[in-house]
Amino acid sequence: MSPGAATAWWALLLAVGARCGTQGTDDTAPSTQDEARVGLRHFSGEATVSGAYAGTEAFHFTGEQGLGDDVCRIRYAVSDVAERADCADCTWAFDLETGDASIEAEIGKGCSDLGVTAAEFEGLQYSYGYAPVSGPYEHVLMYQVGSYGWYPVSFASWKAPSFSYDWEMGLYYY
Repeated sequence: MSPGAATAWWALLLAVGARCGTQGTDDTAPSTQDEARVGLRHFSGEATVSGAYAGTEAFHFTGEQGLGDDVCRIRYAVSDVAERADCADCTWAFDLETGDASIEAEIGKGCSDLGVTAAEFEGLQYSYGYAPVSGPYEHVLMYQVGSYGWYPVSFASWKAPSFSYDWEMGLYYY
């Protein structure tokens, strides 16, 4: 994956995070109203991996501190562009590209309230792999961060050829 494509993916993650608010950092107890406006930002995916990678991924912003309904869910297709051989811990790894993004679920103003559009999830390029063991972690989704290398970012399940994960990015005010 080109450094520019990796930078574009991280830029989208940071932009979506900024639009979805910020993680709470003060030590004061949130009010009931504040708790109602905290959501979990995460990505979930399912794919068939058998010499190639073909599946779907969804961006979720789930209300009520991640326990409620999806305020915004955007689903898109993910397919491989090339196989990777540079992830030492990985059983397999691929450069991926997204397409066919659409809003799948919204509550209230939903995605528009968060400032997120389906178009932002079109044509993204990034790299995923699966590692049965990476450092102290087992069964993980590996993500390649530009020229910095591969990092475990979420627990995952792979029982050939089925792969799935739910990559939580944290709680955010909205």
